[in-house]
Amino acid sequence: MSSEIRPINPLTEVLARRQYSQESLYRAALKDTRFSSGFGMYPPPSPKQPRTGSSIAWILIKFGFVGGLGIFLNQSVLFLLTGIYDIYFLFGAILSSQAAVFVNFALNNFLVFRSRETAGGLVRKALLFNAVSSSDLIVRIPLLFGLTTALGIPYLWSNLASIFLTFGGRFLLSEKKIWAKRPSTSGLAPR
Repeated sequence: MSSEIRPINPLTEVLARRQYSQESLYRAALKDTRFSSGFGMYPPPSPKQPRTGSSIAWILIKFGFVGGLGIFLNQSVLFLLTGIYDIYFLFGAILSSQAAVFVNFALNNFLVFRSRETAGGLVRKALLFNAVSSSDLIVRIPLLFGLTTALGIPYLWSNLASIFLTFGGRFLLSEKKIWAKRPSTSGLAPR
């Protein structure tokens, strides 16, 4: 229930009567200046509240899109370092991952989670994001090594597989820790 007191609408008084004329509707509307622009304007529309967040599905889609761009960058840099400059594929994977981390952080911060007011500043989020992504390498590098050397899968395909296998963990850490929603200070649950 709403605690606000609503003024009496003169039109409802006229409409409450079973028989009324068009003239009585016009007269009732003229009693209230809010009806000067036409019928149906009562009560005045409430101002639209700005959106403070998005659904988890939409955030996951945007996170995946940014991740896709990061994968493309990661694969491109890995190919450049390993295929062109002949750097060992594990070192190339670490360097290409770091290049993708910086781009992904910028895109996630300004595209995916931009509507979130979070505790902590940009540097804190960047360091945490880099720490999460670097800890991801602890799982990805052995996986990349095993897929490439033991199973004979080309290093670019192994890199891609290791990225996809760790995607869920990166998303959960980003959603819950790096860009965690600030607790509501009003005591009301967000809608």
